[in-house]
Amino acid sequence: MALASAALVVVAFAVPLAGLVRSVARDRAITAAERDAAALTPVLALSLSPELIDDAIARTDTGADGRITVWLPDRTRVGDPTPSDPDLVDVVRSEQRAFSQTVDGDVELYAPVITGTGDVSVTRTRVPAELLGDGVGTAWLALTGVGLAVLIASGFVADRMSRSLTLDADELKATADQLASGMTDARAARSSTPELDAAGRALNALADRIDELRTAERERVADLSHRLRTPLTALRLDAERVADPALIDGVDRLHATVTEIIRTARRPLNDSNVRARCDAVAVATERAEFWSALAEDDHRTWSLDTDEAPCLVTVSADDLGAALDVLLGNVFAHTTSGTDYRVSVLRNGEAVVVSVDDSGEGLPPGHTERGVSNAGSTGLGLSIATGTAAAAGGRLETGRSRLGGARITMILPST
Repeated sequence: MALASAALVVVAFAVPLAGLVRSVARDRAITAAERDAAALTPVLALSLSPELIDDAIARTDTGADGRITVWLPDRTRVGDPTPSDPDLVDVVRSEQRAFSQTVDGDVELYAPVITGTGDVSVTRTRVPAELLGDGVGTAWLALTGVGLAVLIASGFVADRMSRSLTLDADELKATADQLASGMTDARAARSSTPELDAAGRALNALADRIDELRTAERERVADLSHRLRTPLTALRLDAERVADPALIDGVDRLHATVTEIIRTARRPLNDSNVRARCDAVAVATERAEFWSALAEDDHRTWSLDTDEAPCLVTVSADDLGAALDVLLGNVFAHTTSGTDYRVSVLRNGEAVVVSVDDSGEGLPPGHTERGVSNAGSTGLGLSIATGTAAAAGGRLETGRSRLGGARITMILPST
Protein backbone atom coordinates (compact mmCIF):
# COMPACT_ATOMS: atom_id res chain seq x y z
CA MET A 1 0.00 0.00 0.00
CA ALA A 2 2.84 2.37 0.78
CA LEU A 3 4.51 1.63 -2.55
CA ALA A 4 1.21 2.11 -4.40
CA SER A 5 0.58 5.43 -2.67
CA ALA A 6 4.14 6.60 -3.35
CA ALA A 7 3.81 5.54 -6.99
CA LEU A 8 0.62 7.59 -7.35
CA VAL A 9 2.33 10.62 -5.84
CA VAL A 10 5.38 10.22 -8.09
CA VAL A 11 3.19 9.90 -11.19
CA ALA A 12 1.03 12.86 -10.15
CA PHE A 13 4.09 15.08 -9.86
CA ALA A 14 6.49 13.59 -12.40
CA VAL A 15 4.19 13.49 -15.42
CA PRO A 16 3.18 17.19 -15.30
CA LEU A 17 6.75 18.12 -14.42
CA ALA A 18 8.05 16.15 -17.41
CA GLY A 19 5.64 18.03 -19.66
CA LEU A 20 6.71 21.33 -18.13
CA VAL A 21 10.37 20.51 -18.74
CA ARG A 22 9.65 19.81 -22.39
CA SER A 23 7.63 23.03 -22.74
CA VAL A 24 10.37 25.08 -21.08
CA ALA A 25 13.02 23.60 -23.38
CA ARG A 26 10.91 24.42 -26.43
CA ASP A 27 10.22 28.00 -25.25
CA ARG A 28 13.91 28.47 -24.47
CA ALA A 29 14.99 27.45 -27.97
CA ILE A 30 12.35 29.61 -29.68
CA THR A 31 13.10 32.60 -27.44
CA ALA A 32 16.81 32.36 -28.27
CA ALA A 33 16.02 32.28 -31.99
CA GLU A 34 13.68 35.28 -31.72
CA ARG A 35 16.31 37.20 -29.77
CA ASP A 36 18.93 36.59 -32.44
CA ALA A 37 16.50 37.65 -35.17
CA ALA A 38 15.60 40.82 -33.27
CA ALA A 39 19.32 41.68 -33.04
CA LEU A 40 19.26 42.34 -36.81
CA THR A 41 16.62 45.06 -36.58
CA PRO A 42 19.09 47.96 -35.85
CA VAL A 43 21.32 46.87 -38.74
CA LEU A 44 18.37 46.70 -41.18
CA ALA A 45 17.18 50.10 -40.01
CA LEU A 46 20.53 51.70 -40.81
CA SER A 47 21.74 49.82 -43.88
CA LEU A 48 20.52 47.42 -46.56
CA SER A 49 24.05 46.36 -47.55
CA PRO A 50 24.09 42.56 -47.98
CA GLU A 51 27.68 42.46 -46.74
CA LEU A 52 26.87 44.29 -43.47
CA ILE A 53 23.73 42.24 -42.94
CA ASP A 54 25.57 38.95 -43.54
CA ASP A 55 28.24 40.03 -41.08
CA ALA A 56 25.55 40.88 -38.50
CA ILE A 57 23.92 37.49 -39.04
CA ALA A 58 27.23 35.71 -38.45
CA ARG A 59 27.64 37.49 -35.12
CA THR A 60 24.54 35.78 -33.66
CA ASP A 61 24.48 32.18 -32.35
CA THR A 62 21.57 31.24 -34.57
CA GLY A 63 23.13 32.91 -37.61
CA ALA A 64 26.48 31.27 -36.97
CA ASP A 65 24.66 27.91 -37.20
CA GLY A 66 23.27 29.00 -40.60
CA ARG A 67 19.64 29.19 -39.49
CA ILE A 68 18.76 32.89 -40.20
CA THR A 69 17.57 34.18 -43.57
CA VAL A 70 16.88 37.84 -44.49
CA TRP A 71 14.89 38.96 -47.54
CA LEU A 72 15.61 42.64 -48.37
CA PRO A 73 12.96 44.93 -49.87
CA ASP A 74 14.37 44.32 -53.37
CA ARG A 75 13.95 40.53 -52.70
CA THR A 76 17.68 40.00 -52.27
CA ARG A 77 18.24 36.93 -50.06
CA VAL A 78 20.97 36.95 -47.38
CA GLY A 79 22.01 34.13 -45.00
CA ASP A 80 20.50 30.63 -44.75
CA PRO A 81 19.94 29.21 -48.26
CA THR A 82 17.34 26.66 -47.13
CA PRO A 83 14.43 26.72 -49.61
CA SER A 84 11.23 28.55 -48.61
CA ASP A 85 7.84 29.47 -50.03
CA PRO A 86 8.08 32.85 -51.90
CA ASP A 87 4.36 33.40 -51.52
CA LEU A 88 4.72 33.01 -47.74
CA VAL A 89 7.42 35.71 -47.67
CA ASP A 90 5.16 38.03 -49.70
CA VAL A 91 2.31 37.50 -47.22
CA VAL A 92 4.55 38.46 -44.29
CA ARG A 93 5.77 41.53 -46.19
CA SER A 94 2.31 42.68 -47.22
CA GLU A 95 0.51 42.00 -43.94
CA GLN A 96 3.50 42.98 -41.77
CA ARG A 97 2.57 40.22 -39.33
CA ALA A 98 4.91 37.71 -37.65
CA PHE A 99 3.96 34.02 -37.44
CA SER A 100 5.52 30.57 -37.16
CA GLN A 101 5.07 27.20 -38.83
CA THR A 102 6.35 23.66 -38.34
CA VAL A 103 8.08 21.90 -41.20
CA ASP A 104 9.27 18.28 -40.68
CA GLY A 105 9.53 18.83 -36.94
CA ASP A 106 11.50 22.09 -37.27
CA VAL A 107 9.93 25.42 -36.27
CA GLU A 108 10.31 28.37 -38.69
CA LEU A 109 9.78 31.91 -37.29
CA TYR A 110 8.90 34.65 -39.80
CA ALA A 111 8.98 38.35 -38.78
CA PRO A 112 8.68 41.65 -40.73
CA VAL A 113 11.33 44.39 -40.13
CA ILE A 114 10.78 48.08 -41.11
CA THR A 115 13.93 49.46 -42.71
CA GLY A 116 15.24 53.05 -42.58
CA THR A 117 13.68 53.79 -46.00
CA GLY A 118 10.24 52.67 -44.82
CA ASP A 119 10.33 49.45 -46.78
CA VAL A 120 9.77 46.00 -45.26
CA SER A 121 12.37 43.27 -44.95
CA VAL A 122 11.52 39.74 -43.80
CA THR A 123 13.55 37.50 -41.48
CA ARG A 124 13.23 33.75 -41.10
CA THR A 125 14.76 31.85 -38.18
CA ARG A 126 14.78 28.05 -38.13
CA VAL A 127 14.76 26.07 -34.87
CA PRO A 128 15.59 22.35 -35.46
CA ALA A 129 13.66 19.65 -33.63
CA GLU A 130 16.77 18.57 -31.69
CA LEU A 131 17.11 22.06 -30.19
CA LEU A 132 13.43 22.06 -29.20
CA GLY A 133 14.11 19.02 -27.02
CA ASP A 134 17.62 19.91 -25.91
CA GLY A 135 18.17 18.71 -22.31
CA VAL A 136 14.72 17.11 -22.07
CA GLY A 137 16.08 13.54 -22.05
CA THR A 138 18.55 14.33 -19.28
CA ALA A 139 15.84 16.03 -17.23
CA TRP A 140 13.46 13.10 -17.69
CA LEU A 141 16.20 10.67 -16.65
CA ALA A 142 16.79 12.72 -13.52
CA LEU A 143 13.05 12.72 -12.77
CA THR A 144 12.97 8.95 -13.19
CA GLY A 145 15.89 8.56 -10.79
CA VAL A 146 14.20 10.79 -8.22
CA GLY A 147 10.95 8.84 -8.60
CA LEU A 148 12.70 5.51 -8.08
CA ALA A 149 14.54 6.91 -5.07
CA VAL A 150 11.22 8.03 -3.58
CA LEU A 151 9.71 4.59 -4.16
CA ILE A 152 12.69 2.81 -2.60
CA ALA A 153 12.72 5.16 0.38
CA SER A 154 8.97 4.78 0.92
CA GLY A 155 9.27 0.99 0.69
CA PHE A 156 12.09 0.95 3.22
CA VAL A 157 10.24 3.22 5.65
CA ALA A 158 7.03 1.22 5.25
CA ASP A 159 8.93 -2.02 5.86
CA ARG A 160 10.49 -0.67 9.04
CA MET A 161 7.12 0.58 10.27
CA SER A 162 5.31 -2.64 9.40
CA ARG A 163 7.94 -4.75 11.12
CA SER A 164 7.24 -2.90 14.35
CA LEU A 165 3.69 -4.25 14.08
CA THR A 166 4.38 -7.71 12.65
CA LEU A 167 7.07 -8.39 15.26
CA ASP A 168 4.45 -8.43 18.01
CA ALA A 169 2.14 -10.49 15.79
CA ASP A 170 4.92 -13.01 15.15
CA GLU A 171 5.59 -13.30 18.87
CA LEU A 172 1.87 -13.87 19.47
CA LYS A 173 1.83 -16.60 16.82
CA ALA A 174 4.92 -18.20 18.35
CA THR A 175 3.16 -18.34 21.71
CA ALA A 176 0.11 -19.98 20.11
CA ASP A 177 2.38 -22.53 18.40
CA GLN A 178 4.07 -23.31 21.71
CA LEU A 179 0.71 -23.90 23.36
CA ALA A 180 -0.34 -26.14 20.46
CA SER A 181 2.89 -28.15 20.79
CA GLY A 182 2.21 -28.87 24.47
CA MET A 183 4.13 -26.11 26.27
CA THR A 184 1.33 -25.32 28.71
CA ASP A 185 3.37 -22.65 30.52
CA ALA A 186 3.84 -20.50 27.38
CA ARG A 187 2.29 -17.05 27.67
CA ALA A 188 2.13 -14.05 25.35
CA ALA A 189 4.10 -10.91 26.27
CA ARG A 190 2.56 -7.45 26.45
CA SER A 191 2.46 -5.47 23.20
CA SER A 192 2.55 -1.76 22.48
CA THR A 193 -0.18 -2.27 19.86
CA PRO A 194 -3.56 -2.17 21.66
CA GLU A 195 -5.25 -4.76 19.41
CA LEU A 196 -2.38 -7.23 19.64
CA ASP A 197 -2.10 -6.66 23.39
CA ALA A 198 -5.80 -7.48 23.77
CA ALA A 199 -5.37 -10.61 21.66
CA GLY A 200 -2.38 -11.64 23.80
CA ARG A 201 -4.35 -11.19 27.02
CA ALA A 202 -7.21 -13.25 25.58
CA LEU A 203 -4.77 -16.01 24.56
CA ASN A 204 -3.24 -16.06 28.03
CA ALA A 205 -6.70 -16.23 29.62
CA LEU A 206 -7.61 -19.10 27.30
CA ALA A 207 -4.42 -20.98 28.21
CA ASP A 208 -5.12 -20.49 31.93
CA ARG A 209 -8.69 -21.70 31.51
CA ILE A 210 -7.56 -24.78 29.59
CA ASP A 211 -5.09 -25.60 32.38
CA GLU A 212 -7.85 -25.27 34.96
CA LEU A 213 -10.28 -27.46 33.02
CA ARG A 214 -7.63 -30.09 32.29
CA THR A 215 -6.54 -30.24 35.92
CA ALA A 216 -10.13 -30.53 37.10
CA GLU A 217 -10.87 -33.27 34.57
CA ARG A 218 -7.81 -35.29 35.58
CA GLU A 219 -8.64 -35.05 39.23
CA ARG A 220 -12.25 -36.06 38.53
CA VAL A 221 -11.14 -39.12 36.56
CA ALA A 222 -8.55 -40.04 39.18
CA ASP A 223 -11.08 -39.60 41.98
CA LEU A 224 -13.66 -41.72 40.19
CA SER A 225 -11.11 -44.43 39.51
CA HIS A 226 -9.92 -44.29 43.12
CA ARG A 227 -13.45 -44.87 44.36
CA LEU A 228 -13.60 -48.09 42.34
CA ARG A 229 -10.86 -49.64 44.44
CA THR A 230 -13.12 -50.29 47.42
CA PRO A 231 -15.69 -52.39 45.54
CA LEU A 232 -12.84 -54.06 43.64
CA THR A 233 -11.24 -55.09 46.94
CA ALA A 234 -14.53 -56.54 48.11
CA LEU A 235 -14.93 -58.32 44.79
CA ARG A 236 -11.48 -59.88 45.12
CA LEU A 237 -12.29 -61.13 48.61
CA ASP A 238 -15.43 -62.75 47.22
CA ALA A 239 -13.40 -64.28 44.42
CA GLU A 240 -10.90 -65.71 46.93
CA ARG A 241 -13.76 -67.26 48.90
CA VAL A 242 -15.04 -68.86 45.72
CA ALA A 243 -11.47 -70.02 45.02
CA ASP A 244 -11.86 -69.62 41.26
CA PRO A 245 -8.38 -68.87 39.78
CA ALA A 246 -9.87 -67.44 36.58
CA LEU A 247 -12.13 -65.09 38.50
CA ILE A 248 -9.28 -63.98 40.76
CA ASP A 249 -7.06 -63.34 37.74
CA GLY A 250 -9.80 -61.27 36.11
CA VAL A 251 -10.25 -59.15 39.21
CA ASP A 252 -6.49 -58.59 39.41
CA ARG A 253 -6.38 -57.42 35.79
CA LEU A 254 -9.29 -55.06 36.42
CA HIS A 255 -7.52 -53.67 39.49
CA ALA A 256 -4.31 -53.13 37.49
CA THR A 257 -6.29 -51.34 34.80
CA VAL A 258 -7.89 -48.97 37.30
CA THR A 259 -4.46 -48.24 38.81
CA GLU A 260 -3.08 -47.41 35.36
CA ILE A 261 -6.04 -45.08 34.71
CA ILE A 262 -5.28 -43.15 37.90
CA ARG A 263 -1.59 -42.91 37.02
CA THR A 264 -2.34 -41.76 33.46
CA ALA A 265 -4.90 -39.18 34.56
CA ARG A 266 -2.47 -37.56 36.98
CA ARG A 267 0.49 -37.65 34.60
CA PRO A 268 1.46 -34.06 33.60
CA LEU A 269 0.99 -33.07 29.98
CA ASN A 270 4.20 -32.77 27.99
CA ASP A 271 5.37 -32.82 24.41
CA SER A 272 4.99 -36.59 24.16
CA ASN A 273 1.22 -36.28 24.75
CA VAL A 274 0.81 -33.99 21.77
CA ARG A 275 0.59 -35.52 18.33
CA ALA A 276 3.90 -35.05 16.61
CA ARG A 277 4.72 -34.78 12.92
CA CYS A 278 7.53 -36.10 10.78
CA ASP A 279 8.57 -36.61 7.16
CA ALA A 280 7.88 -40.24 6.30
CA VAL A 281 10.26 -40.06 3.34
CA ALA A 282 13.17 -38.96 5.51
CA VAL A 283 12.44 -41.58 8.19
CA ALA A 284 12.09 -44.41 5.67
CA THR A 285 15.29 -43.37 3.90
CA GLU A 286 17.21 -43.32 7.18
CA ARG A 287 15.93 -46.73 8.35
CA ALA A 288 16.44 -48.36 4.94
CA GLU A 289 20.05 -47.21 4.87
CA PHE A 290 20.50 -48.46 8.44
CA TRP A 291 19.33 -51.98 7.49
CA SER A 292 21.27 -51.98 4.21
CA ALA A 293 24.46 -53.19 5.88
CA LEU A 294 22.70 -56.24 7.31
CA ALA A 295 21.01 -56.84 3.96
CA GLU A 296 24.38 -56.90 2.24
CA ASP A 297 25.73 -59.39 4.75
CA ASP A 298 22.60 -61.53 4.30
CA HIS A 299 22.85 -61.39 0.48
CA ARG A 300 19.51 -59.61 0.18
CA THR A 301 18.65 -57.20 -2.61
CA TRP A 302 16.64 -54.23 -1.39
CA SER A 303 15.15 -51.10 -2.93
CA LEU A 304 13.66 -47.83 -1.74
CA ASP A 305 10.78 -46.13 -3.57
CA THR A 306 9.71 -42.70 -2.26
CA ASP A 307 8.12 -39.50 -3.47
CA GLU A 308 10.49 -36.67 -4.29
CA ALA A 309 8.54 -34.23 -2.09
CA PRO A 310 8.37 -34.62 1.71
CA CYS A 311 5.39 -36.65 3.01
CA LEU A 312 4.39 -35.29 6.42
CA VAL A 313 2.39 -37.58 8.70
CA THR A 314 0.94 -37.15 12.19
CA VAL A 315 3.33 -39.47 14.02
CA SER A 316 6.71 -38.84 15.60
CA ALA A 317 9.87 -39.83 13.77
CA ASP A 318 10.86 -42.15 16.62
CA ASP A 319 7.54 -44.05 16.55
CA LEU A 320 7.51 -44.38 12.77
CA GLY A 321 11.15 -45.44 12.76
CA ALA A 322 10.46 -48.05 15.45
CA ALA A 323 7.54 -49.46 13.43
CA LEU A 324 9.69 -49.70 10.30
CA ASP A 325 12.50 -51.33 12.27
CA VAL A 326 10.11 -54.00 13.52
CA LEU A 327 8.69 -54.69 10.06
CA LEU A 328 12.15 -54.87 8.51
CA GLY A 329 13.34 -57.00 11.42
CA ASN A 330 10.51 -59.45 10.70
CA VAL A 331 11.71 -59.75 7.10
CA PHE A 332 15.18 -60.72 8.28
CA ALA A 333 13.93 -62.96 11.09
CA HIS A 334 11.18 -64.85 9.25
CA THR A 335 12.49 -65.17 5.69
CA THR A 336 15.46 -67.11 4.39
CA SER A 337 18.75 -65.48 3.47
CA GLY A 338 18.75 -63.89 0.03
CA THR A 339 15.07 -62.91 0.18
CA ASP A 340 14.58 -59.54 -1.48
CA TYR A 341 12.57 -56.71 0.07
CA ARG A 342 11.45 -53.20 -0.76
CA VAL A 343 10.50 -50.15 1.31
CA SER A 344 8.18 -47.57 -0.25
CA VAL A 345 6.67 -44.27 0.86
CA LEU A 346 4.17 -42.87 -1.64
CA ARG A 347 1.46 -40.27 -1.43
CA ASN A 348 -2.04 -41.44 -2.33
CA GLY A 349 -4.50 -38.55 -2.27
CA GLU A 350 -4.80 -37.31 1.32
CA ALA A 351 -2.89 -40.29 2.73
CA VAL A 352 0.72 -41.46 2.82
CA VAL A 353 1.24 -45.18 2.17
CA VAL A 354 4.27 -46.69 3.92
CA SER A 355 4.87 -50.29 2.80
CA VAL A 356 7.38 -53.09 3.37
CA ASP A 357 7.28 -55.86 0.72
CA ASP A 358 9.30 -59.06 0.59
CA SER A 359 9.64 -62.04 -1.71
CA GLY A 360 9.28 -64.65 1.02
CA GLU A 361 6.62 -67.28 1.64
CA GLY A 362 3.89 -64.82 2.55
CA LEU A 363 1.79 -64.36 5.66
CA PRO A 364 0.91 -67.35 7.83
CA PRO A 365 -2.68 -68.06 8.97
CA GLY A 366 -3.69 -66.05 12.04
CA HIS A 367 -0.91 -63.53 11.51
CA THR A 368 -3.03 -60.70 12.91
CA GLU A 369 -3.17 -62.29 16.38
CA ARG A 370 -0.72 -60.86 18.89
CA GLY A 371 2.09 -63.25 19.77
CA VAL A 372 1.54 -65.55 16.79
CA SER A 373 4.47 -66.31 14.49
CA ASN A 374 4.77 -69.35 12.27
CA ALA A 375 8.12 -68.49 10.72
CA GLY A 376 6.44 -66.70 7.81
CA SER A 377 7.39 -63.25 6.57
CA THR A 378 5.95 -61.42 9.55
CA GLY A 379 5.64 -61.79 13.27
CA LEU A 380 5.14 -59.91 16.53
CA GLY A 381 5.86 -56.52 14.97
CA LEU A 382 2.37 -56.30 13.49
CA SER A 383 0.91 -55.20 16.82
CA ILE A 384 3.49 -52.41 17.12
CA ALA A 385 2.91 -51.26 13.56
CA THR A 386 -0.86 -51.42 14.09
CA GLY A 387 -0.59 -49.28 17.22
CA THR A 388 1.61 -46.73 15.43
CA ALA A 389 -0.82 -46.45 12.51
CA ALA A 390 -3.83 -46.17 14.83
CA ALA A 391 -2.15 -43.50 16.97
CA ALA A 392 -1.61 -41.45 13.80
CA GLY A 393 -5.26 -41.81 12.82
CA GLY A 394 -4.55 -44.40 10.13
CA ARG A 395 -4.71 -48.15 9.74
CA LEU A 396 -2.59 -51.20 8.93
CA GLU A 397 -3.25 -53.50 5.98
CA THR A 398 -1.64 -56.80 5.03
CA GLY A 399 -1.63 -58.73 1.79
CA ARG A 400 0.42 -60.24 -0.99
CA SER A 401 3.22 -58.15 -2.48
CA ARG A 402 4.24 -57.96 -6.12
CA LEU A 403 7.52 -59.56 -5.08
CA GLY A 404 5.57 -62.71 -4.22
CA GLY A 405 5.74 -62.53 -0.43
CA ALA A 406 4.10 -60.45 2.28
CA ARG A 407 3.10 -56.81 2.03
CA ILE A 408 2.63 -54.80 5.22
CA THR A 409 1.17 -51.33 4.64
CA MET A 410 0.65 -48.47 7.08
CA ILE A 411 -1.82 -45.94 5.66
CA LEU A 412 -1.22 -42.68 7.52
CA PRO A 413 -3.13 -39.38 7.15
CA SER A 414 -1.11 -36.67 5.40
CA THR A 415 -0.70 -33.28 7.04
